[in-house]
Amino acid sequence: MLRIFLLLVLVCGNISCDKFTEELLLTPLQSGHLNTHFKFTTLYPADIRESSQWTHYDLFPRPLGELLGVYQVQELSLSLTQGQWRYGSWGYPVESSPPGAMILARFLPSVEDVDRNWEGLTNALAGLLCASLNKLDRTQGVQPVHSFHPAGIIGNNFTTSTSHMRYGLLPKENVCTENLTPWKKLLPCKAKRGLSILLNSGVVQKHSSYQALILKIRPVCQSPACDSVSTELTQSISLVFDPAVYNGQADKTDWNLKHLFGIGVGTACPMADTSHIFVDISSGGFQLHPVPDREVMTGAGRNVKTYGVYDVKTFSPDGRIKNLSARHSKPHIYGIVHSPALTATRYLTGAGQEHGGIRATIKNMAREPITVVYLDVVPWFLRLYLHTLKITVDNEPLQPIHTHYIPGVDRSRPYHLELVMKLPARSTTVISIQFEHSMLRWVEYPPDANHGFYVGSATITARIKDNPNATLLAPEDSTLSYAIWGNPPTVDTVIHIFTEILLVSLPTPDFSMPYNVICLACTVAALAFGPIHNITTKSLVLVQAGQEEKGILGKIFDKTVGKVLEKIKALKGKKAVPKEDTQDVDNVPTDQNEDSDDVQEEDIEDED
Repeated sequence: MLRIFLLLVLVCGNISCDKFTEELLLTPLQSGHLNTHFKFTTLYPADIRESSQWTHYDLFPRPLGELLGVYQVQELSLSLTQGQWRYGSWGYPVESSPPGAMILARFLPSVEDVDRNWEGLTNALAGLLCASLNKLDRTQGVQPVHSFHPAGIIGNNFTTSTSHMRYGLLPKENVCTENLTPWKKLLPCKAKRGLSILLNSGVVQKHSSYQALILKIRPVCQSPACDSVSTELTQSISLVFDPAVYNGQADKTDWNLKHLFGIGVGTACPMADTSHIFVDISSGGFQLHPVPDREVMTGAGRNVKTYGVYDVKTFSPDGRIKNLSARHSKPHIYGIVHSPALTATRYLTGAGQEHGGIRATIKNMAREPITVVYLDVVPWFLRLYLHTLKITVDNEPLQPIHTHYIPGVDRSRPYHLELVMKLPARSTTVISIQFEHSMLRWVEYPPDANHGFYVGSATITARIKDNPNATLLAPEDSTLSYAIWGNPPTVDTVIHIFTEILLVSLPTPDFSMPYNVICLACTVAALAFGPIHNITTKSLVLVQAGQEEKGILGKIFDKTVGKVLEKIKALKGKKAVPKEDTQDVDNVPTDQNEDSDDVQEEDIEDED
C-alpha cells in the first residue's frame, strides 16, 4: 500500500491531476432576503479539442466527458431556473439565468452539421439531467450575433463564429427534484460529504423562493503562459430564502444554516483542494457565530466588499455537524431599496386573440451612457411585424446602432430580433413591436391549451465597470476564492439581465365539441338501434290477457312486490272467515229448536 501511495504521489507530482474546489457564498440582500450561492469547480487537465480521445477520468464526470467528445462541444452553458430574479431589489446575481431552461452551446470548428450536433446534445442532456431539453431541436435554436461572446480561451482550432453557436429557451421547464438528484451525482463526493450535504431536495424545494441550477463547461489556460489547455466544469446553484418566514416576524431577519437547509456544516469533501464559506458582511448590522477565521476586503471603486471567510476543513475538527448563524442587532426596516444601474421589464400589450404586442422597458440609472444589446427570441406562432418596431427614450425616438432581424418560418424557425443601442444616462427606453396570432393545427395544441403559450425571456447584455450591486468573477479563474483574495488583474464586468416570461393566449378551438358530438351521435344511434332491431328480428304473436311474457322488471315485481301483495290478501281473508262462521252457528241451533217443536207437535197429534 505504501508503494502504491508513493507511486500516486509521484505521478501527481509529474502530471497535473484534477482539481476540485467547493465554495458557498452567503449574501444578505437589501430586501431582507438571503442569497446562498453554491459553486463547485472541477479543473480537468485535458484539452477539450481532444475530448473524443479522452479515456481516463478522475474527478471529471465521465458522462459529461463522453458527451463533449461525441458532439464536439467547445463551450456549454445550461441552466434550470424556477422563479424570477428581482434585479430591482436584489441587485445582480453571481450567475444570471432566465426562468425555465436555457442552453447555450458553442461547437468546435470541425463540426460540419451544427444543427445535427445541437439536437444530439440537447437529447443527451435531457437524459442526463431528467429534463425536457430534447424539445430544443433545430426549430427552437437561434444564433445570437452580439449577446454572447466566448467565455473560454480562443486560438487555434477554437471558433468565435456565431454559425457554430446555438441558443435556446424552454420557459415552461422548471427545476425539480428529478433535476437536482442527477446534478449532484456529477460531483466528486456526490451528496455524501462537503457542502453538497446542505442540498437536501425536500428542504430546497419547499423553503426557497428562487432556485437556479447551472452547469458550465469551457476551455481555460492551465498555466499563466497558456502553453496548455484545461477543461473547467462549474456546477452552481443559487437559492434565495426569506428569513422572516422562519422567524415568524416580518422585521426579524436572523438566519442559520440548520433552519435554511435542515442540517449544518460537517467535514469537507475529501476530494476538494479547497473548501470555503464566504459571508458578505459589507452591510454590517449582524454578528456571526462562530466568528470567521478571517475577514477579507476586495474590489475597487464603489464595488468594495468585505467577506468573512470560513475554512470548512478546520470548521469542524471532530467531524461533527456545526451550525453557522447570524444575529442582527436591530430589526429590519423595509424602506427604499437602492436600484442597480440597469433594470428591465417586459409585458404584453393589446387585447383580443388576433393582434397584440410586446413592450420592453429598460431603465438606465447610471450617471453615464451604457451600450446594451437587446435580444428577443419569439416563437413562430407570433408573427412579428418589423415595420411596427418603435424605440423611444423619454418619449423621443432612438435610432439603434445595429439591428439584426431574422424573420421566423412557420414550424421551422423562431423570430430573432437583436438590437444594439446606446442608452443615455438617467433615462428610460421603451421598445415595442406588434405581432399577429397564428392559427395552429389541432395536434399542435398542448393538453392545457386554454392555459396559454409561454414566450421566453428577453436578454439585455451590458458592460458595467463600476458596479456595486454585483459579485464579479475573473475570466481566467471563475472560482470565488480567486475573485475575493486572488487579486485578479481583470474581472468580467459583462452582465446579463433576463426579463419576465410572457403568457400568450392563442385562438383555441373548442376541444369539447368533438366529445359532445360523439356523445350525441352515440346516444341517437343507441336509441334508434334498439327499436329497429326489435321490430326487424322479433315476430308479433297474439296472446291472451294474463299470459303475456313479462320482462325483467315484471318478473322482479312479481317476485318481490307481488308476493307481498298476495300475503296481504291472504291475511285479510283469514280475518274475514271466522266472523261468518260464528253467524252460521248462531243460526243453526234456532232452526233445530223450531224443528224439534214441530216434531213434538206432530207427535201429540198422533197420540190424540
